[in-house]
Amino acid sequence: MSTLWGNTKMKKVAYLILAHSDPLQLDKLCTALDCEYNDLYIHIDAKQTSLDVFREAAGASVCFLEQRVSVSWGGITMIDALNLLIKQALLKKNEYTHLVFISGSCYPIKNVKSIHETLVQSPTYEFVKYIDMRESPEHYLKQITKKWFNEPVIKFSQPGSSHLLSPYFLEKAARALLNKLKLKNQWNENMVPYYGSTWCALTTDCCQYIMDFQDENPWYREMNKYTFAPDEHFYHTIIGNSEFAASSTGAQPFAGRGLWRLANFHIIDESLSKWFTVDDWEAVASSDKFFVRKVRSLDGTELVDQINRELLI
Repeated sequence: MSTLWGNTKMKKVAYLILAHSDPLQLDKLCTALDCEYNDLYIHIDAKQTSLDVFREAAGASVCFLEQRVSVSWGGITMIDALNLLIKQALLKKNEYTHLVFISGSCYPIKNVKSIHETLVQSPTYEFVKYIDMRESPEHYLKQITKKWFNEPVIKFSQPGSSHLLSPYFLEKAARALLNKLKLKNQWNENMVPYYGSTWCALTTDCCQYIMDFQDENPWYREMNKYTFAPDEHFYHTIIGNSEFAASSTGAQPFAGRGLWRLANFHIIDESLSKWFTVDDWEAVASSDKFFVRKVRSLDGTELVDQINRELLI
């Protein structure tokens, strides 16, 4: 297959975008990624009751998922949302070389042509790196061997009050208590646990395998239901225990704690919580990565404007 830009036979790239807020920034992200060789699939957290403001911002060229889940930080619902995105994109899997996982607060720092060419020139390669969690028994392994209660244990139909005696507050207190109990989670020892960044790029064949594996092994989701941040090990473990491991960036030597060490395409600050601004321009402009994470309209507009002017031409 020719990889010349402009060849109509060239496969596309599907971007799977998880977003929960900031429609202005999402609009800029969609605009930056918009081209004839990209399709964008977007899941908006179900806690946002209406998609209208996001649709208005992003325009009509993207696919917003109608089926949505309420995503909890560090919970299994992150996987549920990603699964919905994968399923939607796989309906047109023959059109794509890779499915790229990003969030609404990511932003490209290379133009779409260079990103697309990197992916299309490696049509059978999985751009995902990970570590063996067993090499970090005091930290990463505990994320799967202990039960973590990051999902609500009681569902409320209406947002709760922050009053100390409200059901919402009591539910959060119950989860905090459950977490302190340090209950044991049963992990299948036949599955080597692997850990890495959520934000990666996988071939459609690999993504189809991931979905088929879950269908054929319903115990796998149950085993991960109470793990911590399953989006950082759920898919990695499936890949690392499959034939796709041989054609991926794959297992890395454990060099210490820090998800930033395992970034595939992103600049990620060591703190994981820093929002990038124009003050970080030098680091952004000199990076060989494809995306910066995290940016927002509140304090990142000037940075995004400069990226658009100088890097995305």
